[in-house]
Amino acid sequence: MIEWIGLPEQYTTAVELIAAQYHTDRIQAQVSVSQDAPGLTITREGTQGTLRYGSAHDLMRAVTLWLGHAQQTQTFELSETPAMDEVGVMIDLARNGVLTVETLKQVIIRLASLGYTELWLYLEDCFEIPKEPYFGHLRGRYSQEDLHALALFADQFGLRLVPAIQTLAHLQNALKWTAFERIKDTPDVLWVEKPETTTFIRAMLKAATAPFLTNKIHIGMDEAYGLGHGNRLYHEGYVDQATLIQAHLRTVSGLCSELGLVPYMWSDMWFTIASPQNTMYDESVHFDPAFVAQIPPVGQVYWDYYHEDVATYEKRLAQHFELKQPIVYAGGLWTWSGLAPHQEKMLQSVQAGMTGAKAAGVRQAIATMWFDDGAETPMAASWLGLQTFIEYQYHDTVSLAYLAQQFRLMQGESAAAFQLLDDFDHLTGAPANLTGENPSKLLLYEDLMLQKYVVNLRPFDLETHYTRLAAKLSNASTTADSRLLFDYYRELALALAKKARALQQLKTLPSEGVGAVADVKAALVAYKDQLGVMIRTYRAVWHRERRGNGYEVMDIRLGGQLERVDTVLWRLEELAAGRDDLAELQAPELLADKWTTGPVGHGLYMQIASACDLSH
Repeated sequence: MIEWIGLPEQYTTAVELIAAQYHTDRIQAQVSVSQDAPGLTITREGTQGTLRYGSAHDLMRAVTLWLGHAQQTQTFELSETPAMDEVGVMIDLARNGVLTVETLKQVIIRLASLGYTELWLYLEDCFEIPKEPYFGHLRGRYSQEDLHALALFADQFGLRLVPAIQTLAHLQNALKWTAFERIKDTPDVLWVEKPETTTFIRAMLKAATAPFLTNKIHIGMDEAYGLGHGNRLYHEGYVDQATLIQAHLRTVSGLCSELGLVPYMWSDMWFTIASPQNTMYDESVHFDPAFVAQIPPVGQVYWDYYHEDVATYEKRLAQHFELKQPIVYAGGLWTWSGLAPHQEKMLQSVQAGMTGAKAAGVRQAIATMWFDDGAETPMAASWLGLQTFIEYQYHDTVSLAYLAQQFRLMQGESAAAFQLLDDFDHLTGAPANLTGENPSKLLLYEDLMLQKYVVNLRPFDLETHYTRLAAKLSNASTTADSRLLFDYYRELALALAKKARALQQLKTLPSEGVGAVADVKAALVAYKDQLGVMIRTYRAVWHRERRGNGYEVMDIRLGGQLERVDTVLWRLEELAAGRDDLAELQAPELLADKWTTGPVGHGLYMQIASACDLSH
């Protein structure tokens, strides 16, 4: 039993919740707790220990480290000092995958235990606005009560919950309803500087911030490439985007000031507009002092998930400081490209980004966890990335060996097991995947008859690669928390291996004819059987973490694969009877659009599944 002597009463519950993750009944010790300079120092000598901390975040991390080390040894001493004032996490909750309130509470405990200071909830339309029933309708939105309960829960740990919304673009899921036709410019961009739009944004800002315990808010404003080019252009005439976004920011900033809010925004549109090539983060861009002077007081968040060299981040951040606003560096955990996180890309870009941000003097950083194209990557797959990012808050150098030690010590998980997930998109014989390729997703959704990616994938022995990966995943070190996740990934690897086999067998039909039908059928049935097993496991993973909203999309995608097998099996019967020639298999084989500079390619579901329109 551990007795925490001197622990402030306000943190008692939080420390108990963190300690509950460890077998504290096996440890007999008295730990003297005291507040000191920023950072943490922990010691143990047998049954006596000390814990000194600077902030609540240092305290939560110190408790975790003390408990982790106490599992292993009777004597230890270590100190850590944070490099930044704030290091947070942004979780994308708007791409069909809305985490349940209970899941978010567990995430809060774990983030606090690692030393994170903030959690930004990226919501788009997934929160309740009174008197706007269509905003987030059927999308799994959080109620005001949900968000307030989460803010209070996080506050126990000293963790700040921050709303992150959109006040310009990325609002397609709201604007698709005719209820918002009056304020729609293009399908995803608001009709700016229109009285009705201003009224709506005021209501949105109020609703987004009312449940929280902070006046900090992220207002989005990124990637508004269609700004002023839709209904606004037709009805009001052309106005250049630079003028529109500056006017709109003044309006939104004014509303924030009226409501007592402290806004932050993505910085990319300033660079895109200022660039002669109209490209994001153009290294030639420098901001005129007169332009800078008219920017309202809004923090600028520099997002960059792509570079592996420190110099790039230092240069871009130097450009950002020209804007004379608070600067936040936003790195990426690469949870968004496909079915599993890109661990190698995460490791290299986080190392470079955090190193560059610290060298540039940035005091705030955020780890972004996007879930593009349907949130197919489980939240639980992200914890190695989250461990990596926070380690750079406390250390300048983080070796793989040290990261593995910390991951085991603080989360009880195997870094080697989580790094195996990289092999879903790092194929044997291909270079390290640093270009965002997602061959596992290409393979999963490749049509059996209309094989768009056959040329791209042919150089790789996919059946052997994924069979070997499944074997490795079967032997991976897991815990009660991660076992279901790795069960799913093992079943996925086996399904991909069998899909690769089925695709190859189908391609033999034009040359071998009816004589190959039996082997093709056997491969298809084996794939369908394994796919069914995988789907059932994935369903359990999703519903353990997320609300049901959004899984209907996965039912359509994965269920469509099952039905497609049945159609192809039926057509094989027709071939054998002489009533079908399977003409699609005779189509010319062309290299599919890659959308990357890598050897295979990257694709969203709608790009992969068919050359025909899924909906038009």
